[in-house]
Order: sequence, then C-alpha cells, then structure tokens
Amino acid sequence: MGSPGPGLAQDDGPLNNVVELDKKALASYKNLDMPAALALFDQALALCKEAHLEGHAVSARTHLHLGVVYVSGIKKRALGVAEFRKAIGIDPRMRIAKSLLNPEVQSAFEEALIAGGLSSVEQNPAPFPAGQQADEAAAGSAPPSRGVTGLYHPLVTEAGRGKPVEIKVQVSPELEAAKIVLAYLGKGSGAFLAREMTPLPGAPGWYHESIPTEATQGTRVAYYLGVENADEVVVAHSGTPDQPHRITLISAAEATVPAKAATGGATGLWFVLAVGTGGGYYAGSPELNPHDRATPPATIRVSGVARAQLLHFAPEIGYFHSPRWVVSMQGRFQIVTGTEDVLASEPATWAAAGLAKVTRLLRREGDRFRPFLSAQAGIGQIRHSITTPSEVALVGCGAGTTCKDAVVGGLGLAGAGVGFTFKLNGAFAVYAAFNALAGFPNLTVNGDLNLGVAMVK
Repeated sequence: MGSPGPGLAQDDGPLNNVVELDKKALASYKNLDMPAALALFDQALALCKEAHLEGHAVSARTHLHLGVVYVSGIKKRALGVAEFRKAIGIDPRMRIAKSLLNPEVQSAFEEALIAGGLSSVEQNPAPFPAGQQADEAAAGSAPPSRGVTGLYHPLVTEAGRGKPVEIKVQVSPELEAAKIVLAYLGKGSGAFLAREMTPLPGAPGWYHESIPTEATQGTRVAYYLGVENADEVVVAHSGTPDQPHRITLISAAEATVPAKAATGGATGLWFVLAVGTGGGYYAGSPELNPHDRATPPATIRVSGVARAQLLHFAPEIGYFHSPRWVVSMQGRFQIVTGTEDVLASEPATWAAAGLAKVTRLLRREGDRFRPFLSAQAGIGQIRHSITTPSEVALVGCGAGTTCKDAVVGGLGLAGAGVGFTFKLNGAFAVYAAFNALAGFPNLTVNGDLNLGVAMVK
C-alpha cells in the first residue's frame, strides 16, 4: 500500500486516510492552490484502488470533489463531467454540497446526471408522512438519503376551477417503489390530504391520480408527491409540505381572456404608425389642365406610370378578432408637391383616403417575425404627379409647352397587401408592408411601400 501522505495517521486505516486526503484537497482548492488539490485527489484515488475501495461511497465523494476542481478550478469541463459520472456510477445518490456549488458546477453536474439517465431531486425534503424523521431520530438512526434519482413529474401550474386536476409521475424501477402518494391542500382544508396513485394504463412506469373537485373550489391548490419503499421510507419526492407545487385555479371565462391577451386575441389592440411612398399606373385628365386650346376645346386624356409624389402617412388602428386575424381602419394621407399654378387655380397639395382592412398573420404570436397578408377597401383619392404632353396646346402654362400637373385616381379604392412585423420587445415591432390599390371610376393601380412601428396592447 502506498504512503497515505504527510501528516496522516498510519494506523487509522485506508478509509480514514482517504477522507483526510479529500479534506486536505478541498482546503487547497478553497485556497486556490489547484496543483496541490489535484495531487491530493490523485493520492486519495490511488489509495482507494489499493485498498479495493473503488465501489465505496468515499471513492464516489472523491471523484465528485475532483470534478468540482476540474470544472470550477481549472476550467476543464469535460474532465469534470467525466468525474461526476464516475461518482454517480458508484453511488447514484451522490450530490454536491451547497458550499461547492456555482452555476458552472451545477450545469456540469446536471449534464452528468442526464448522461446517466438520471434527474436531480431535492436533497433535503420535509418529512413525508409527517413525523417520520422524528421517529427515525428517536430510534437512533439517521433518515435515509433524499438525493435518490429516478422520479420525473411534469408540473401542473394552471387548471380549471371546480374540476378534478389529474397529476402524473414517472417512477424508475430502481426506486423499488411500494407506494406513490399524492398529497394536496385545497380551500377549507387545514392539512394536506393524501391519495395513493395508481399505474397509468398503457404507460409502464407512469402513475396518476386526481386532486378531487372539492379541493379545487378556490383560486389555488397545493400538492406534492412522495415515493415510499416497502419499509414505508420516502426514497424520492417532488415538492414538500413546506414548499409544495401550487396550481392557479381559473374559471372558464377567466381562461379565455388571458389566453387571447397573451397571443394577441380579441381584446388586443393593433396600432401602426407608418410612412411610405408609392407609384403606379394612372389614366385620366390632368387635374389643372383638362382641356387644350382647340375650338371647341378638347378633353385631354393621358395615361402612364408615375410616382405618387413625395410621401404619405399611413396610420392604422384595429383589434384582434382572433389570435391571427386583425380588423382595422387605415388612413392614407398623401403630400403632393411639384405641380404648377394655372391662372387662378391652385394645385392640390394633398390627397386623403380611408380604408377598412383585414389582416391575416401567418405565424403565431410567440414568433418575433410574423409575415402577413391583407385585404382593404374604402374611399378616397390618390394623386400621381405627371408632366403634360408637349404636343397638346394648353391654357395657362405660360411660355412652356408642358406643365407639372396631377392625375387623380379614385373615388372607390380596393386592393391587397403583404408585409411583416418583427418584434422588438413585448409591445413594439418593426412594421413593413406593400399595398396594391386599384381606384375607380378614375382609373389607377397604385403600389405603396409603408415602413413604421406596430404596437399591440
């Protein structure tokens, strides 16, 4: 047998020597002397091998502490996870002391648990049933470890008021469970009541039971689970009497309102503030120069493609009819520039329209990027800035052969659009849309590009 190291008693036996080496190694780790800590852990593990203690809990504890040094001390996570897996392989109940835990160590240890097909549970549960720990202490024996793995419980956090609430749990065969108990505390109860859970048909390892209707009449109900072996000792649990799981109980009416609000439902407002520009096809008479100098005067008809000069504002307000359908009203307030005065007539400097709109969002509310399609119809005008034809003799254009004028489209408007929103935070999103509008009886087919901010409230 190798030397147990300086300062160790030679007659205390290998087990005590390993414990002493482990303590000295942890002290070196806490003093930030990583080389010394690693050397002492190596000595401890070598001693375990020589004394055939590889399967003993003291060996598992040494591997566990060595993993902490690897992960937190020298930043070698993979080596640390490997040591944690060795510790768990020796003793699945092994857990890290709170004084050694930090986020890095916790994450690496959880990875080791998952790799071993295990899950962590609370290490210090309250007694279940009440009084068990006191009875064990009176008998002179310590309570069993509560770090046993092998229990998986999908939490229930919300349920219907006045209805039974089904609770499910999966229990690993390694626990050798004799009884799985659901304890619950509802309105009017002074203490937790218990029900034994039964196997779930067609799902090996799964058990279920319901919290009864009489316990779900208030706004909350609390519960926890306990797994007992044949000796009526709790070997695993989820929740405790002091820290139970809590279920919020809501009525059917209450259930619909939050769901719609959370997903952009019927109670949610839709508000967009956007600016844009556009252009398209026009056909008609110039607004300020509708006639030429012929005798009798002839009506001028022009057509072509032109810009809807400068820009327009496109505010929109509406509400969610359902999570993906928005009903709204959109304005289109266009600023027109560049047209020329003709004699006593002043050119129009704006155009306005109002549109009823329906929007279909193509992705659910939780997505940051939400493309959409829309359809709209309404009344108003769209003005396209043009230059009158040079071959037409105009009245009031001065010495020039052409004038800067506008052609009006509308009065009826209808069209479709496509666009998207990109969420910036819980309430605001970037908004972009392209709308195509057709006008009649004054023919126009115009496309608008709108950019702005959308708000859902």
